[in-house]
Amino acid sequence: MMSKRCLHVFNRSIIQSRCNSRLAHCNTLCRPNPSPQLRPFSSLPARIVQFQTASTTSSLPAFLHFARTQLRNATHRDLLRSRYNSSRRPPRRPNWLDSINGNVIFVAVIAINAGVFLLWQGAKSTYQTTRDPTLWIFLRNNFLVNWENITSGRVWTLITSCFSHQDIEHILFNGLSFYFMAPGVMQVLGNSRFLGLYFLGGIASSVTSLVWNRFYKRESNYSSHGASGAILATIAFYACAFPRTRFLIFFVIPCPAWAFLPGILAFDVYRSVTDARTTTDTAGHVGGMLSGISFFLWRVALRR
Repeated sequence: MMSKRCLHVFNRSIIQSRCNSRLAHCNTLCRPNPSPQLRPFSSLPARIVQFQTASTTSSLPAFLHFARTQLRNATHRDLLRSRYNSSRRPPRRPNWLDSINGNVIFVAVIAINAGVFLLWQGAKSTYQTTRDPTLWIFLRNNFLVNWENITSGRVWTLITSCFSHQDIEHILFNGLSFYFMAPGVMQVLGNSRFLGLYFLGGIASSVTSLVWNRFYKRESNYSSHGASGAILATIAFYACAFPRTRFLIFFVIPCPAWAFLPGILAFDVYRSVTDARTTTDTAGHVGGMLSGISFFLWRVALRR
């Protein structure tokens, strides 16, 4: 009788333990599952650790690339901010001058210089034959730079004089120099910047000539042409851009560009200071060459 009672108690305890275990299991299923705690790599198998480290290192560059490219371009504001805050300059918009063939600009400059030169020759011949100074006065008032034209309001002569030659030797020397130097400079700068260099050299040459002859030589009636300064600015830029190019002095003596440019600049400075009776506008030459050198240095500074 006692054994049956003990057996009954034992079976009841087993059933109670099973019910408690099932109830505990149901409670664990019903409760929210907390985030599992990761074991350190030292407690994991070696193969799992190697796999996780390899996948992390391989996915890191891909994630950084995605963050730099896609996430930055997610909104148009971020895109505009990245453009204007970058150290690089925005791309230059093309204009109608740069869309023209460079040979057209090259031939047009030569043609205008030749046309103005023919007008000067026609004015001389007309005055010698008929004593009519009308064309000569027109060219003097519109294609020469002097103190009278500037003070009278004819400031456009600073630009029109860039195409003015009177003597045959003058236009031949400048024309040949322009023929050999201008195409290379146009390829480097483009049409619009080349014309900017050309007019900068002519205007700087004319202003230098005006100031030098007015206040140093005390010659208020001195007139000059800006074409030499414009072409010398082109030559100076070419010599700075291609310093190892060989020039032919008087078309005979070879000389590297890095030696030719300082030599001719020093020669013109010396003649401007010492030779007061020269008919060549050496002060204008100095202004033209210095403007070409300054334009080159400005272009170099923009690239940094």
